[in-house]
Amino acid sequence: MRRQVIISGLVLSLLAGCATVRDSKFNPLNWFGASEPVAVDEYGQQVVVLKTLAPRKGYPVFVDTRPLAPAISDVQVVKSASGAIITASAALPSTGYYDAELLRMPSDQPGVAIFEFRLRPPAEAAPTGTTAQRRITAAKSLSNAEIAGIRTIIVKGAEGARQVRR
Repeated sequence: MRRQVIISGLVLSLLAGCATVRDSKFNPLNWFGASEPVAVDEYGQQVVVLKTLAPRKGYPVFVDTRPLAPAISDVQVVKSASGAIITASAALPSTGYYDAELLRMPSDQPGVAIFEFRLRPPAEAAPTGTTAQRRITAAKSLSNAEIAGIRTIIVKGAEGARQVRR
């Protein structure tokens, strides 16, 4: 055992002096690179500049192609442990609609939250079905912080809108 330690030490000391090993990652003295200057803000904290993970040409602009729901039939707001849940139902002309979502839109009025009810129509002609089959519901959860200043919630559809007030 003692002999192996001595031989290993000699081999490592010989390899550390070689030019090819000196610049390689096998040399323990070469594991970290050279020191570099680091930017510091006015409080003495290190400023870290991270490389972006964004693509070089930027992200593609997402355009929501889903149309608005034809007619909003009902809007409800139910209190939950984390805030509130907004539920909206839409009456549809036929069955087969899918991918329903309530999207929040910017509002000019303080205390008013505006949502658009968007969904995808069927790709092919779909049967009319019963009234219950032609109804679709979408929900959106809001936290206590988001719902704190809201007094009126408006859900828009293609043929009109419905609102709920507190």
